[in-house]
Amino acid sequence: MNQQLIKFKIDNVSFELQDQHDFTWLQSIGNVFCVFDQQNSGNISFGIEKNGKKLFVKYAGCRPLEFSGNPRDAISRLKVAVPVYKTLERPNLIRLIDHFETKDGYAAIFEWFNGECLHSHWLFADPPKHTHPESPFYRFKQLSIEKRLQSNQYAEEMGKSKS
Repeated sequence: MNQQLIKFKIDNVSFELQDQHDFTWLQSIGNVFCVFDQQNSGNISFGIEKNGKKLFVKYAGCRPLEFSGNPRDAISRLKVAVPVYKTLERPNLIRLIDHFETKDGYAAIFEWFNGECLHSHWLFADPPKHTHPESPFYRFKQLSIEKRLQSNQYAEEMGKSKS
């Protein structure tokens, strides 16, 4: 990538994008405490906290560093995903709370869940994702089927206890 990157700082979190973008709409949601800016899907995501409650905000409409497509396509994909999130609502999946258009994009707001991304391509590309002992995906796949099923059952039970 030979172009000049644009630096952003929102609250105490810094990141870079390929183009200038307006994120002032985030202020009404809360304070940004982390950013997931290495996605190649055309989305950027934020961890946001307000009044002690954490949220996960997935946003399409800007050009993250790893994205080579058209932001309009990313917006369309996120909009199409919203009814799927609603249909698939289960106790073991993070819950979609809200979704809306912004001036230049589209946002989906979810409950926050502390965890690890099983597909952290920015740390473990293929094939290391499948073979590196520190890869979350690899570590999960090394668990016995019984342990993986137990993790799913645990997630289901935790989801039910929150309902």
